[in-house]
Amino acid sequence: MAFEYTWHSIISEKCDVYSFGMVLVDVPIEENIDPNIKGNIAPECWRVFFYITHRCLKFEPDERQTMGEVERTNPLRKRSQTVIEELCHRFSVAEIRKSTNNFDEKRKIGREDFNDIYKGCLKLNGANDIFVRIKRLRKMFDQGVLEFKKEVELLCQLRHPNVVTLIGFCDHKDEKIIVYEYVANGSLYDHLYCSNMKMEPLTWKQRLKICVGVARGLHYLHTGAKRTIFHRDIKPSNILLNNNMVPKLSNFELSLQGSHCTSKPKPTEVEVVAGTIGYIAPENFQNKSFSDKSDVYSFGKLLLEMVCTEKRKIVERLRHPVERNIDPNLKGKIVPECWEVYMEMTQRCLEYDPNERPTMGEVEVQLEHALSMQAEADDKKASGDYYSLLSFTIINPRK
Repeated sequence: MAFEYTWHSIISEKCDVYSFGMVLVDVPIEENIDPNIKGNIAPECWRVFFYITHRCLKFEPDERQTMGEVERTNPLRKRSQTVIEELCHRFSVAEIRKSTNNFDEKRKIGREDFNDIYKGCLKLNGANDIFVRIKRLRKMFDQGVLEFKKEVELLCQLRHPNVVTLIGFCDHKDEKIIVYEYVANGSLYDHLYCSNMKMEPLTWKQRLKICVGVARGLHYLHTGAKRTIFHRDIKPSNILLNNNMVPKLSNFELSLQGSHCTSKPKPTEVEVVAGTIGYIAPENFQNKSFSDKSDVYSFGKLLLEMVCTEKRKIVERLRHPVERNIDPNLKGKIVPECWEVYMEMTQRCLEYDPNERPTMGEVEVQLEHALSMQAEADDKKASGDYYSLLSFTIINPRK
């Protein structure tokens, strides 16, 4: 039990950190070590373990680590490239060429501004072959190389069900390649706009679940890693969907690492405005500052895009109530109470003043609430019944 709780009845998350430190102490010291693990602990790992224990048991709560830091602490100062290679696999050019049949056009599944995307098949650590998504930098230019390195360094630290998993990379002369998990159902953009791909329109419940998943992923980036991470380019083409339609945030080339995670992430000054026109928060242009609330604004545009029929209406302001622009596939399918919560969140995310926007944690909770209301109403609804939306929602952020 932490000192401040015993003596002053003060309780905070740092009390749990102290208790966790005591649990670590219960793992015996060298002379009393469990015979079953003697000789199996690397010295560097052992030093890290006791460094963490010592930090957790600091007398002053403010000097203790957060649990997020505990989870990811590595106090040993190593070269960045060494750390990266410990956290993910480095592939040879030959392995990549073999997996894509020498970058065969038939293996190409996408194209971005500076990258070509391929589907490949690779063997990892002697295991069975796995399908992978391979992103190859098309042209050698300084900015592209910097973005490549930044994305690899960032993704190798992240693990979350709603963030695309980095498998490895290839960095050899002019070849800059990133290897990700293969995500079978393409991007959210494909499902919303590519009618020629013969995809079934997303149901309202599927769209809600996707929004909840993206919110969880963003909440993790903002608060779950050692340092706050700002994605800076939230849009449908950067959200991939797996076999179960679980969304995965991808494309971290423009992402920024902010300050060490706190309960309130701090804005970061940027030299250049980055992102996609139509999704960029107004303060990015005016003050060249970026914060978690800038990602929230982009997410608000995504929420709007999930229910409207035409992409151009997302970039411009809707001049008519949102209800008049709803995707025909959704008409009669949305529970009014669910819609109210959804649109309230959309409006709050798109507030002109960043301080008036919710955090992604708040957004996540409210969208889960909206989803539960929809599911509950659907369970009670008779087959063939339709819902009617009587509200009129105008999206027009205040200036």
